[in-house]
Order: sequence, then structure tokens, then C-alpha cells
Amino acid sequence: MLSRQVLINKIETLPPSFIDEVYQYISFLREFKAKEPNELTLASEQSLAKDWLLPEEDSAWEYL
Repeated sequence: MLSRQVLINKIETLPPSFIDEVYQYISFLREFKAKEPNELTLASEQSLAKDWLLPEEDSAWEYL
């Protein structure tokens, strides 16, 4: 696995004109990864609903 320091060293050797592109790419990755779980949750909600909406499931969680 690549260490942060190796990545930082590589960034430091880039020409100044690349810095904006690197920043934009990192920002894109962070945004993309932040959205991923929410979209996955929404996509699986319909398939899991058949189990979630059972009376047995409600009674199992009613003490919370």
C-alpha cells in the first residue's frame, strides 16, 4: 500500500501547473466516495424491505 509520505513527495515534485488538477481529482474522489454508501443504501432498500417490513422484525426491535 502506498504511504501518504510517498504520495506527498510525488505531489511536491509535480510542476506547479499540475497542482490544480491534482486538487480537483482528490476533491472528486472524496465526493464520490462520500456518496457511495448513500446510493448503495438507497439501491438495496427495495430488496431489503421485504424483510424489514415483517411483523416479526417490528417486534424484535420494539424495545429500542
